[in-house]
Amino acid sequence: MKTRDRILVTSLELFNLCGEPNVTTIDIANEMDISPGNLYYHFRNKDEIIFELFQAFETAIHEALQSPAEMGLDMMDYWMYVHMIFEKIWEHRFLYRDPATILERNERLQKKFNRILEKKRESALVIVERMRQESMIQISATEAERLAINATMTVTYWLNFQHIRHLTAHHEPDDLGLGVYQVMSLFAPYLPVEGREMLEAVAETYLGSTSSSDSFK
Repeated sequence: MKTRDRILVTSLELFNLCGEPNVTTIDIANEMDISPGNLYYHFRNKDEIIFELFQAFETAIHEALQSPAEMGLDMMDYWMYVHMIFEKIWEHRFLYRDPATILERNERLQKKFNRILEKKRESALVIVERMRQESMIQISATEAERLAINATMTVTYWLNFQHIRHLTAHHEPDDLGLGVYQVMSLFAPYLPVEGREMLEAVAETYLGSTSSSDSFK
């Protein structure tokens, strides 16, 4: 692996593990056992590293956010779609741990992150409309927009919520399924009885008996 690529891989690992504000370029160089000068040859500062990592994340998340094109999808399909989005966020979770700290330093990233937020909302709205067309849910246009926004907020802030809740445990939980369940549960009020039963059956498959509020204990 080329040194430039190693810098990106190591930086991502350290940012995810320790939080970006707690990692310096010297830390990255020491972890790689290279000189700071060697690192600065490839990246002038930490923000350049962050920008390149963000570009990789941007590509991955936009691909993941492409709404499923097939008709006739079931609850399991939508569960897996949301899970894939959470996986991409988890891979670059340092961007979501304290986004304001990073985005306030870089106007270009602010615009890019806002485009990602809007893409999340649009994708959620497409799925809501498709589910409505296939009579999976009963929902008004106003409710659909509100549901799309709530789903966007939950996807965006779930890992941050989990991180804060587990600060004293000195580890970050990687149970993405629980986050998926929180997103999917937003649809429950608009599902018919059989739809809610199917959602709980899918949740049971992935979460076992923890699919209820007991998961928060």
